[in-house]
Amino acid sequence: MKMPLYEYVCDNCETKFEVLRPSSRMDDPADCPGGHKKSHRVLSSFAAVTGNGVEYGYDAPAPEAGMGGCGGGCDGCACGN
Repeated sequence: MKMPLYEYVCDNCETKFEVLRPSSRMDDPADCPGGHKKSHRVLSSFAAVTGNGVEYGYDAPAPEAGMGGCGGGCDGCACGN
């Protein structure tokens, strides 16, 4: 069974931490690594860098129209661009 990774912030010490758990429990409080019991889930930011250096993520610009799933313009890729 695949489980997503969720990001939480402790309500007591404001430590940010991640927990691997089923999606049915994503909004349940998670124990902070410091031992505190109250936390809340937060929106995670992410980034991915393709082989040609194109970066996608929360703060990254949106890809241009017409770019393939790999970023386009690659040689020998399975995408066929």
